[in-house]
Amino acid sequence: MNHETIIEFYFNTTTEKQNQNFYFNYAWRKVWKSWVKITILAVIFLFLGFYPIENFDTNLWYYFFKYAGIFLAGYSFIIINQYFTSKKKFKIEIDKMIDKFSAKNEPHFLILNDESIEFKNPFNTIKSSWENTSYKIAGDYIIISPIKNIFYITHKSEVSEDQYKIMIQYLIRNSKEQK
Repeated sequence: MNHETIIEFYFNTTTEKQNQNFYFNYAWRKVWKSWVKITILAVIFLFLGFYPIENFDTNLWYYFFKYAGIFLAGYSFIIINQYFTSKKKFKIEIDKMIDKFSAKNEPHFLILNDESIEFKNPFNTIKSSWENTSYKIAGDYIIISPIKNIFYITHKSEVSEDQYKIMIQYLIRNSKEQK
C-alpha cells in the first residue's frame, strides 16, 4: 500500500528570507572555524618571523615562519573578502527569487510517500528517491537534500506540529541523516 502525504506551504517572504539567511550562515560556519585557525597560525608565524630572536634570524626557520605568516595572513584576507562578496551576491539572488515567487503567490507542496519525496513550487518540481535523499536537523530547521548540492530548508513554524512530526518520521525512516 502506497500512502502519500501532501504538506502545503504558503509563501511568506519574511520566513523565506529567514530560511535562506539561516542556510547561508550554516554553510559558512565551517569556513569560519577554519578561518579562526588560519588567523591564529598567521599571527603566530608572523610573530616568530619578525620578532628579533637572537641567532634565529640566521636560521632557515626564520624565513619559513616569516613567509608562511605572510601567506596565511593573505589567505585569511581572501576568505574574509570571499565571505562578504558571496553574502552580497546571495542577498541579490534571494531578493530576485522572492520577488519571482511573490508575483505568483501560489502554495508550495512537499509530497511524501514510501518510494520518493517530491518538492513542488510554481516554477519547478523536484522528485527524488529516498536513497538519494539526506537531511539534517539544525535547531528548529530541517535541511533536506534531495539531490547533491540542492537544499530545501523548512522551519518548524511553517507547518503544524503534526505535519512536522510526519516529515521527521518519513525522513528518519526512509533517508539518511547528514553529519
